[in-house]
Amino acid sequence: MLINKNSQKGFSLIELAVVLVIIGTLIGSFIGTLGSRIDTTRRNETRDQLEEIKIALYGFAMSQVNPRLPCPDTDNDGVENPVGGGVCTAEMTRGGLPWQTLGIQRGDAWGSNFSYWVNSLYSVGFDVTTNGTDIGRIVTSVNAGNNISNNVAAVIFSHGKNQYGSTDVAGFARSAVPAGGAYNDERENQDVDVAPVTFVSRSITDENTAVVFDDIVFWISEFELKGKMVQAGALPN
Repeated sequence: MLINKNSQKGFSLIELAVVLVIIGTLIGSFIGTLGSRIDTTRRNETRDQLEEIKIALYGFAMSQVNPRLPCPDTDNDGVENPVGGGVCTAEMTRGGLPWQTLGIQRGDAWGSNFSYWVNSLYSVGFDVTTNGTDIGRIVTSVNAGNNISNNVAAVIFSHGKNQYGSTDVAGFARSAVPAGGAYNDERENQDVDVAPVTFVSRSITDENTAVVFDDIVFWISEFELKGKMVQAGALPN
């Protein structure tokens, strides 16, 4: 019996083709979900930042002789305006987060500055009896949405992945919120309202949906703020 000593075991062309197809499918699947994984990671990072910002705002208020929240940053230097805690005028209750005043990191996971609004009565010395006349509210939609909170003293938010209406960390304006009804909820977070000042917080929807929204909105209610001050001994019971 003759034995072919030169025979070798290995992949046939068909087997190699099958392996390559499998590898290609796996790589394609990974690449297809990579973008959404990055988006999720950045949103989670930004939410963690917003939690830290709330803590910094509490700490700032507690550190003042008379508890107060900082004014917004209106000239993009990271410092509250007016410097030193004068009364925030109606035009100055909305702006950027004064990150330098708070001693925290600048910008969200997309490299955009956080926006910040404060009720003017809480940017001066407040106590447990303070009640804002232009108190803010949070709703789920500007179009017949449900109220989430009607007693908001401050709002901090990221403009999300689309970055509409934001400024980058160098101070340059990004694209404005587009016109059209699909962007009404995002536009609501940009405008200057009469009392009550309204912000929208809702689930994230992308550009391929009827309503586009990816702002990440955090807020501090006036009762939450007062409670933190009482708990820390910065305000009497």
